[in-house]
Amino acid sequence: MSNKATGKSTEQMACNSMSGGSFQTQSMPLSRYPGPACSYALVDGDPVIGSTNGVFERTFGAGIEDSPVPVAFERVGIHAEVESTLSGHLQTGEPFHVRASAGAESYVVQTVVPAEGDTGFLLFVANPGETDQTLGIDHVASVVSHDLRNPLDVAKARLEAGRELDEDEHFDHVEQAHERMERIIQDVLTIARGSEVVDPDESVDLTGVARTAWATVETDGATLRVEDDLPTAIADSDRVGRLFENLFRNAVEHGSPDSPGDHDGTTVRVGQLADSDGFYVGDNGPGIAPENRTRVLEPGYSSDDHGTGLGLAIVARIADIHDWTVEVTESDAGGARVEVGGVDSA
Repeated sequence: MSNKATGKSTEQMACNSMSGGSFQTQSMPLSRYPGPACSYALVDGDPVIGSTNGVFERTFGAGIEDSPVPVAFERVGIHAEVESTLSGHLQTGEPFHVRASAGAESYVVQTVVPAEGDTGFLLFVANPGETDQTLGIDHVASVVSHDLRNPLDVAKARLEAGRELDEDEHFDHVEQAHERMERIIQDVLTIARGSEVVDPDESVDLTGVARTAWATVETDGATLRVEDDLPTAIADSDRVGRLFENLFRNAVEHGSPDSPGDHDGTTVRVGQLADSDGFYVGDNGPGIAPENRTRVLEPGYSSDDHGTGLGLAIVARIADIHDWTVEVTESDAGGARVEVGGVDSA
């Protein structure tokens, strides 16, 4: 089992895993996950704990490395609510609920099933209750497990090809996969821990941030028009940049007036709101149906089968932490328009 913990910290395990060839573990060290988490591998078909992060140890306890998962859970008092067997869930990837003790906080555990010879993960998310879907916890866990799998697989395959063929092109794809994973991780952290990762304490030129954000997005021939200068606001420039990136990416990907993938006719407009302090981003695409204009701001909603459903939810989360408002409406061109209000000038 190449990725077993040997008493080292999570960060050391990640570095050693990279040098030992396990690209997957290096790409997503447990220390980056905000909740309790542990790694595991299938040894002769049985799930065995590899390592735990600090949050897991503070929440449940330490010293369970190299133990079969059912034994380890029993040792630290974790009770799994499963229909069949815990080992079965860890081989199929079905999420399940756990509780440390009667009356204690319950968790949804999302399983990232290990590929052959690789490391898998158990990601614990505090269960807010069936009626509290404010942060879309189940979907966020699904994004971590499912959407990270694709760039991880791409990075692993390209890394192997690059080593065998000694072609830089493959390493470029590894870098791109890293960037994709970093974006997903930052999105999940913003949804789950926004107030901790967003720090609105800078004087930010919103026009400059918007233009910089446009340059980072794959626009595929789409055109940006800044109708008027936006205000300078007290904000977190990195996160506001992310807000604009997500708005632009959404407009380009869903705003083609002709056909998906053809963005030559797509125009994205940015300007100030006429009747309040703030700004808008609008496009000339097909728009968003009135019944979906609130839903698109919720984690998990996506009209694209390949989307994470977090893009506009991130916009709403970043705006909320800045005490701004977000409203989806129709642009003058009949497309979608997202209005961000309550933006006081610095």
